[in-house]
Amino acid sequence: MAKTMVDVPAALRNTMQILQTKPGNYKLFGVYWWAMKAQLKEAGYTMDNLYLLGSYVDHETAAQIPRAGLEETLRAAFTEYGHNATFSHGDGRVEAPDGELVTIWDGDAGY
Repeated sequence: MAKTMVDVPAALRNTMQILQTKPGNYKLFGVYWWAMKAQLKEAGYTMDNLYLLGSYVDHETAAQIPRAGLEETLRAAFTEYGHNATFSHGDGRVEAPDGELVTIWDGDAGY
Protein backbone atom coordinates (compact mmCIF):
# COMPACT_ATOMS: atom_id res chain seq x y z
CA MET A 1 0.00 0.00 0.00
CA ALA A 2 1.37 3.44 -0.92
CA LYS A 3 1.97 5.86 1.89
CA THR A 4 0.08 9.11 1.71
CA MET A 5 1.98 12.36 1.69
CA VAL A 6 2.28 14.19 4.97
CA ASP A 7 1.06 17.78 4.94
CA VAL A 8 4.04 18.97 6.98
CA PRO A 9 2.83 22.53 7.72
CA ALA A 10 -0.58 21.25 8.86
CA ALA A 11 0.99 18.48 10.94
CA LEU A 12 3.26 20.94 12.72
CA ARG A 13 0.46 23.47 13.18
CA ASN A 14 -1.74 20.76 14.72
CA THR A 15 1.12 19.66 16.95
CA MET A 16 1.54 23.24 18.16
CA GLN A 17 -2.18 23.49 18.96
CA ILE A 18 -2.04 20.30 21.01
CA LEU A 19 1.11 21.33 22.88
CA GLN A 20 -0.16 24.84 23.56
CA THR A 21 -3.19 23.25 25.22
CA LYS A 22 -1.31 20.42 26.97
CA PRO A 23 2.44 21.09 27.01
CA GLY A 24 3.15 17.91 28.98
CA ASN A 25 2.04 15.88 25.98
CA TYR A 26 5.49 16.49 24.48
CA LYS A 27 6.56 13.36 26.37
CA LEU A 28 4.14 11.23 24.34
CA PHE A 29 6.38 11.71 21.30
CA GLY A 30 9.00 9.64 23.12
CA VAL A 31 12.48 9.90 21.64
CA TYR A 32 10.89 11.55 18.61
CA TRP A 33 10.24 14.66 20.69
CA TRP A 34 13.68 15.95 19.75
CA ALA A 35 12.91 15.63 16.03
CA MET A 36 9.51 17.24 16.53
CA LYS A 37 11.01 20.09 18.53
CA ALA A 38 13.62 20.69 15.83
CA GLN A 39 10.99 20.65 13.07
CA LEU A 40 8.72 23.05 14.94
CA LYS A 41 11.63 25.45 15.34
CA GLU A 42 12.66 24.97 11.70
CA ALA A 43 9.09 25.89 10.70
CA GLY A 44 9.47 29.21 12.51
CA TYR A 45 7.80 28.46 15.82
CA THR A 46 9.59 29.98 18.82
CA MET A 47 9.35 30.19 22.58
CA ASP A 48 6.84 32.99 21.97
CA ASN A 49 4.54 30.27 20.61
CA LEU A 50 5.45 27.58 23.12
CA TYR A 51 7.90 27.79 26.02
CA LEU A 52 9.18 24.27 25.26
CA LEU A 53 10.94 25.48 22.12
CA GLY A 54 14.15 26.62 23.75
CA SER A 55 17.62 25.27 23.05
CA TYR A 56 17.65 22.25 25.38
CA VAL A 57 18.29 18.89 23.67
CA ASP A 58 18.93 15.51 25.29
CA HIS A 59 21.52 14.36 22.75
CA GLU A 60 21.72 10.82 24.15
CA THR A 61 17.99 10.24 23.75
CA ALA A 62 17.82 12.09 20.43
CA ALA A 63 20.51 9.76 19.06
CA GLN A 64 18.03 6.87 19.39
CA ILE A 65 15.83 8.26 16.61
CA PRO A 66 16.26 6.11 13.50
CA ARG A 67 17.68 8.00 10.53
CA ALA A 68 14.91 8.71 8.04
CA GLY A 69 13.46 11.45 5.88
CA LEU A 70 11.17 14.13 7.25
CA GLU A 71 7.85 12.53 6.35
CA GLU A 72 8.88 9.11 7.62
CA THR A 73 10.13 10.65 10.87
CA LEU A 74 6.86 12.57 11.31
CA ARG A 75 4.84 9.40 10.70
CA ALA A 76 6.93 7.55 13.28
CA ALA A 77 6.57 10.43 15.76
CA PHE A 78 2.78 10.48 15.43
CA THR A 79 2.61 6.69 15.68
CA GLU A 80 4.73 6.89 18.84
CA TYR A 81 2.49 9.62 20.25
CA GLY A 82 -0.61 7.50 19.71
CA HIS A 83 1.02 4.41 21.18
CA ASN A 84 2.23 6.24 24.29
CA ALA A 85 -1.13 7.97 24.76
CA THR A 86 -2.86 4.59 24.63
CA PHE A 87 -0.36 2.30 26.37
CA SER A 88 1.29 4.37 29.10
CA HIS A 89 3.92 2.72 31.28
CA GLY A 90 2.54 4.77 34.16
CA ASP A 91 5.98 5.73 35.43
CA GLY A 92 6.73 8.44 32.88
CA ARG A 93 9.00 6.25 30.78
CA VAL A 94 8.52 5.38 27.13
CA GLU A 95 10.00 2.75 24.87
CA ALA A 96 12.80 3.76 22.53
CA PRO A 97 12.81 2.16 19.06
CA ASP A 98 15.16 -0.56 20.39
CA GLY A 99 12.72 -1.41 23.21
CA GLU A 100 14.77 0.24 25.96
CA LEU A 101 12.69 2.19 28.47
CA VAL A 102 13.77 5.83 28.64
CA THR A 103 12.60 8.90 30.49
CA ILE A 104 11.81 11.91 28.33
CA TRP A 105 12.79 15.10 30.10
CA ASP A 106 13.12 18.49 28.44
CA GLY A 107 15.00 21.13 30.42
CA ASP A 108 13.00 23.84 28.66
CA ALA A 109 9.85 22.37 30.19
CA GLY A 110 11.46 21.66 33.53
CA TYR A 111 9.66 18.31 33.72
